[in-house]
Amino acid sequence: MVNKILDNIDTRILRALQRNGKLQNNELANEVGLSNSACLRRVKLLEDSGIIQKYTALLNPKKLNCNFTVYILGSFMDENITMREHFIFEMKLIPQVTECHLMAGDYDFILKLQVADLDEFYACKNKYLTKELGIKNLKSEIILKTVKNTTELPL
Repeated sequence: MVNKILDNIDTRILRALQRNGKLQNNELANEVGLSNSACLRRVKLLEDSGIIQKYTALLNPKKLNCNFTVYILGSFMDENITMREHFIFEMKLIPQVTECHLMAGDYDFILKLQVADLDEFYACKNKYLTKELGIKNLKSEIILKTVKNTTELPL
């Protein structure tokens, strides 16, 4: 559901920028039917409000030898807050971990790793995902084929 503070033009701006964050202001203005100055003003408001968080480049993992995607579901040994904070700190430092989420449910966390191959995954798992971080168990799920992978939010 679209945020109530967004009107149709804001939504069109956001959709266009999600598809191509490199659009020049004049191209964006033309696409959404605004003058250059009005479009620039609206984008600035969307940025200042935090709706547009940042701009980034999406890289092709296969071109960078990150051909292998693995999701890891894990549980902690106990509810030790200090260990949990240490885990969070460490996950932010591991380049192969591209997503880390703490969860409610059967597992305490889920990680997404982008690695070259099974050997690199195994090395990362043994080096980083250890009992020293308070991890009790892990379940790995290897991606065979990606059907859909988007960064676009539904607007």
